[in-house]
Amino acid sequence: MPPLSRALLLFPAVSLLAACGNQLNTAEIESAIKADIERQGRRLTLQEVRCPTDITRQTNGYFRCVGELKPEGTFTINVVQTDSNGTVEWDIPNSRTMLNLVKVENQIQEGLSKALSSRAPVDCGSEAYRVNQAGERFECQIVGGITAGSDQIDKVLVRIDADGNLNWQEVRQPTQPAAVALSQPAPAPAQPTAAAPTEPASSEQTSVKTTTVSSPTGRVVERPYVRGDAD
Repeated sequence: MPPLSRALLLFPAVSLLAACGNQLNTAEIESAIKADIERQGRRLTLQEVRCPTDITRQTNGYFRCVGELKPEGTFTINVVQTDSNGTVEWDIPNSRTMLNLVKVENQIQEGLSKALSSRAPVDCGSEAYRVNQAGERFECQIVGGITAGSDQIDKVLVRIDADGNLNWQEVRQPTQPAAVALSQPAPAPAQPTAAAPTEPASSEQTSVKTTTVSSPTGRVVERPYVRGDAD
């Protein structure tokens, strides 16, 4: 998936000044963040987003909001003011409730780079967020693949354990087809000549050896996945 920039929310300075003086209109911020998370998430429905109500407009000012899922579960939303005119950026860290798939992609990419000294983009799908649900698993594609020795890695399998921690496995395929032993024809029996007495044909025959080769199957190589940002 293409890199996903953090949501940028811009509110006209005039309306903010008229309604809230020198304070942010956090009600509008809450509504915009909620709509964006539901639009970018995988089957996500939010009960609400709650932000502090007494935030002064200030460049680089930081505050936290809380998202609440339906039917349950809360998660942190980090918000930073990029100027003093009401422009903010927000970001969701990985937690026991919510997964930020852009962060998951980046961390798998870093893990593969360190382990295999090869770097390739990782694509976990079109959604940006999904619920951190124990027992679930999903695949992420390695864009263009990575060659590791005699294996090709085109995807990883991500598993969520009972505690909400993520582990991922490289799914490998052999890059070279398995060798097949070709059977050799048995030599033709010797023909009798007129000068020699005829010998009875031997009942013993040359055995033909064949090799059955199954189609290559992926084998997994487990690597621990370090959980992302904590709340």
